[in-house]
Amino acid sequence: MVSRAAAKPPSPGCYVPAVTFFDPDTDRLRLDEQARYYSYLAGTGLTGLVILGTNAETFLLTREERKVLLQLARRSVPERYPVIAGVSGHFTAQVLEFITDAHNAGANYALVLPCAYFGKQTTSAVVREFYKQVASKSPLPIVIYNFPAVCNSLDLDSEIITEIVQENQNVVGVKLTCGSVAKITRLAATFPASRFAVFGGQSDFLVGGLAAGSSGCIAAFGNVFPRAIVKIYQLWKSGKYEEALAFQQQVALAESPTKAGIANTKYAAAIFTAPKAGISDAVRLLKPRRPYQEPSDTAKQSIRSVMETVDQEEKRLLASTRGRL
Repeated sequence: MVSRAAAKPPSPGCYVPAVTFFDPDTDRLRLDEQARYYSYLAGTGLTGLVILGTNAETFLLTREERKVLLQLARRSVPERYPVIAGVSGHFTAQVLEFITDAHNAGANYALVLPCAYFGKQTTSAVVREFYKQVASKSPLPIVIYNFPAVCNSLDLDSEIITEIVQENQNVVGVKLTCGSVAKITRLAATFPASRFAVFGGQSDFLVGGLAAGSSGCIAAFGNVFPRAIVKIYQLWKSGKYEEALAFQQQVALAESPTKAGIANTKYAAAIFTAPKAGISDAVRLLKPRRPYQEPSDTAKQSIRSVMETVDQEEKRLLASTRGRL
């Protein structure tokens, strides 16, 4: 067991699981563009970055590539800027290896999916024991990651999450990509935010989550309109609830095309965010890694059309920020 002081949860706010740049000709990482992207996101008002989340295509990366991206992220953002490392794998020893790599790279937290490759064998007892073993040996505080779509439909309910947290002081948060505001309500009622942070796993229910007691969100759409998501959070926290809800509804409609998957999210980031970050040729460099394919021309046109209005607000927020510098 690792000796440690009482772990603190991630700070409240909005985090983004950053996408990954590849050269489609060589199938290798594009580190210059990646560094510029990390640096840009860190300056948008987002509270922190998730490196090697689902939207980084982490399960398509080698262990060495994972380490390289973590090290690059730490160098690309301010020293005290929070970095949450995705460390998920298929078995306990592998996850612990990834946690060691993340710790050595300077990450602040470890985001951990349950191991669920053998779905029928992944019982509640298996899940509890897995998190117990990982939390007891991890040098980093653990954030549980609940995402049924990538875990053989395994959906952790609020009761098992509660049990895991009560049994393990080093488990300090959860990302709920399941979309359940009811779980946010129950977990926020059970644990103070100073002990355990509950994050929605998408931005389109950020207001609902905040109303239920969440600490914020960890949202892929932050790759596309980071400042817009931060604006929703700030409006709510400043007590402007009607404005927050109205803008949330607008952003949620824009987010809809990304529900089709990583290809749409990366294309949207390529055309809306990469240019603001000073990155060229992003449409080519943000294609999904092989064997996956970029969106169809019809899907690309839909993304441009549906997101145009929010992009205008994102540009206004960017100009306002630069005007204050």
